[in-house]
Amino acid sequence: MTTNTTVLDSGAALRPSPPQARRRRHPAATSAGRFVLGAGTVVLALAFWEVLSRTGALPPDAIPPASAVLAEFAAQLFLPAFWASLWATLSVALLGLVLIIVIATPLALLIGLVKPFAESTWFLVEFLKPIPPVALIPLGLLLWGPSPGMKLFLIVLGALWPLLTQLVYGVKEVNGVATDMARSYRLGWWLTTSRLVAPSILPFALTGLRISAAIAIIVAVVTEMIGGATGLGQGIVVAQSAGALTQMYALILAAGLLGLGLNAAFRAAEKPLLFWHPSMREEASR
Repeated sequence: MTTNTTVLDSGAALRPSPPQARRRRHPAATSAGRFVLGAGTVVLALAFWEVLSRTGALPPDAIPPASAVLAEFAAQLFLPAFWASLWATLSVALLGLVLIIVIATPLALLIGLVKPFAESTWFLVEFLKPIPPVALIPLGLLLWGPSPGMKLFLIVLGALWPLLTQLVYGVKEVNGVATDMARSYRLGWWLTTSRLVAPSILPFALTGLRISAAIAIIVAVVTEMIGGATGLGQGIVVAQSAGALTQMYALILAAGLLGLGLNAAFRAAEKPLLFWHPSMREEASR
């Protein structure tokens, strides 16, 4: 009887097959795919709107076709009055954000680091948070009339809380052991703040600022609509009163795009500022 012996390479037999490396898509390709998907959804929604309007499923005297609104929006881009209204809304919203940063930063440090201050102010903060800015429009009109000052007052009161809350969370997330170590090594205020405190707070601050920016645009437009201050909101009300529905919807579209653009700007600023943060690395690896 003949026995055939097969000799196996021990290295080949014992060496496990290497796991297949997960393909990592290029960040540019991922971003392009998201953009195409988002743009396709918008086009589909506009087409749906157009069909419903043309077939009479939507009341034509209240909702004109999407094509007519887009044509009116394109026409508005060539009118100086449109850009003046846009700037009136955007400038006050940005100025409000600056004031919010100036107010929220020291308050957050006091609330997060000084326990007696936090305990003495929590009731006031929790009381003011739920008050809608629209409810304070009569007060703003009494104090400043339909002016940028009124809008600024309401924007600060309405958009302060997201940034303040996020900053307080950020201050409380600072590593206490690392702070004690920095103090024991006598690193000084500047090094401790720039190397330890700021990196801990920055992700929270940018998130809060982005949310506050969206609220600032909303409050500005609503204040212009109800309070009569100059801006996109006032233009929307005037167009509605005159029966110019396509112009009204075009200005509503402009307000939405303004908020979208501001949010995109803050998103773009987050990437270079938070390149070291795990969330950014995870997003880039998707």
